Amino acid sequence: MMTKQGSRAVFDSLLAKTHVQHALVQPDGRHNEFPTALATLVLLEETPDRLQATYDKMKGDLAPWEPSPRSISDEEAKSRFLGDGRFQRAFMTYFSMENGRFAGNSKALAIYHFFAGDNPLICGLFAGVGRPLTLLSDGIELRATIMVMESLTLSAVDWMEPMSELLTHPQLELPPGEYLSPEDLIGRVGYDGRFSGVMRAGPGFHGVAHVFSNPNARAAIPEYIRCLDMSNIPLLLQQLSALSVLLSTATHKPDQVAFDLYLSRLPACVNSTRVILESWVVEESHKVLFVRGLFLLIMLTYITQLRPVVDGRLLASKDLAEENRGWETIYKKAKRQGTVEGTYGKLEFLRELRSLRELSKAYSAAHGRLYIHAAWKLVGHWKGWTGLGIDREAMLNIRL
Repeated sequence: MMTKQGSRAVFDSLLAKTHVQHALVQPDGRHNEFPTALATLVLLEETPDRLQATYDKMKGDLAPWEPSPRSISDEEAKSRFLGDGRFQRAFMTYFSMENGRFAGNSKALAIYHFFAGDNPLICGLFAGVGRPLTLLSDGIELRATIMVMESLTLSAVDWMEPMSELLTHPQLELPPGEYLSPEDLIGRVGYDGRFSGVMRAGPGFHGVAHVFSNPNARAAIPEYIRCLDMSNIPLLLQQLSALSVLLSTATHKPDQVAFDLYLSRLPACVNSTRVILESWVVEESHKVLFVRGLFLLIMLTYITQLRPVVDGRLLASKDLAEENRGWETIYKKAKRQGTVEGTYGKLEFLRELRSLRELSKAYSAAHGRLYIHAAWKLVGHWKGWTGLGIDREAMLNIRL
């Protein structure tokens, strides 16, 4: 108990320090991953020393906030500067003032800004492969108002007009010819010629603008979102959970295990959505918009990573089938692979392990040992990430 209390005190101190000192989006476009790294370690019940060591390792790479060209003090200015990274400091100040207007009720503040107005910030929540999304769910789980402010700020900075247009497309209100499961929809996306040749420069979610700028690809997206059956959102989220595991651990070549960085972020995005819907979102229309946003993110990630073949048999090896050890053993093995400098020091690796565990708690009754098999595969075979579009990286099982 004392270790948990000590870790929480260190977490609060370091989070406040980096919040004041370090910009959320760095000058080279990278995101400041430190708040998420801290939250992941606390949620995994790491020691105060481990939190401090992680901060000491990461702080040297983080640039300070830069003044914005002007302040933001109202809704009109907020909408005008959405998506403009120069205003990240102004957005942070604005949402901090808004938190005071809502008397410190960060839940009411978040619901208002994510769903109200002509440009609701939910359209930025799924940008950057869900970074604002995970900040928000971490803020909810840890009751950390600072992380809610950072989620709102990053949603405003990463806000993209095409995401907004796709999530509010009139076609989504029309009845589909048929409802399909998320896995079936992604299977059809894999063979849809309208997405062929869109990512000519190679994989990477940073190239999502190529999808938005292609008229055929952009027109196809609402057709798929429309086919989701929104009548049972808990069941749909359960299906999206299983799909995220397959995309992250069962899309490599049969003889070359590889893990794509962006696809491996999807289980965390699903788990974050689950946390947010169960904790804060009440209105059914908001839940529908939220889950559509999650599926849009999954679709865009799958397309930008070149639509690899999804093969569930890759999670049905003899070794995995015979593996009956639990989560405690998985974490012990992961920790033996290194500390801050090793495998266990990699934020995305840790985040995926933790997300798989949480999804297992929620959905193992429906999916059996899917999540623990995926975790064992990750721990046993992970040597680094692919999908970044760099020379000589391992390729997923891409259709030619």
